[in-house]
Amino acid sequence: MPVRQSHSLDQSPLYKMRSRSKLAKLLKIAPRELRLLEADVDPYTEFDTPKKSGHGTRHVENPRRDLKRVQARLARILSWITPPDFLFCPVKRRCYVSNAAAHKDNRVVQCLDIKSFFPSTPQRRVFWFLHKVLKCKRDIAGLLAKLACYQGHLPTGSPLSPIMAYFAFYDLWQEIAEFCDERGHTFTVYIDDVTVSGERVSKGDMWRIRKMIHRRGLTAHKAKTYVDSPAEITGVIARGGELVAPFRQHHKKFMAKDLLDKAPIEEREALLGRISGIEGQIKQIAEKN
Repeated sequence: MPVRQSHSLDQSPLYKMRSRSKLAKLLKIAPRELRLLEADVDPYTEFDTPKKSGHGTRHVENPRRDLKRVQARLARILSWITPPDFLFCPVKRRCYVSNAAAHKDNRVVQCLDIKSFFPSTPQRRVFWFLHKVLKCKRDIAGLLAKLACYQGHLPTGSPLSPIMAYFAFYDLWQEIAEFCDERGHTFTVYIDDVTVSGERVSKGDMWRIRKMIHRRGLTAHKAKTYVDSPAEITGVIARGGELVAPFRQHHKKFMAKDLLDKAPIEEREALLGRISGIEGQIKQIAEKN
């Protein structure tokens, strides 16, 4: 199957969407199914799951299968819009490693993250993007915003939330990008991780960026500042112009191999898969040098 070419925002099939029947066709569902999804008051289940770090839990708002399928289709349609150079997730052929690589040659690195990004992204912001930026008819924008959100915000378990969170604050990212360009800084966004780097990145510049973020109703944690020292950027260490895997990745690999030596046969396959995954991540990081 040929790779679909990306296009500008005003060439999106959602741009100036006026018809519910055309929207249903675009979403590959029947108009009746679209009406049922719109009318459903609670198509979610909620649960807590352990974080990958092993510390604490993550609350998941998981959409029902039929809604999740439509959300995934919407995410794919939005992914066809040509991404800016500063956006690294969710973008095909870009990842957390390439995000870190964008900053590896800079002397000063400032990393900050948005607190509870999906729950802090309100439905009105999603509606704003769909109605004011994509110029969908008001009722179409309202319908799409309802399909994208749960209890007035983006849900944590939706395949649509990562890309919709970016577009919901489309104006914010453009403002920060323009400011960083004026200052000669490198700027990247990886979902809720914001990284700014350069020869010099002053506290005043970071204060202004935080102010832009807070003005949109979001909260940014205090920036981690690295000057002439190894910087951890989206889980990758940038050191002396090179990228290396953090120590914890090597430690996880060592621990998994240690468990493998003692594991019963029925557990070996899972452990081998874990070791292979860690080795793949370490190799991916090394290949970016």
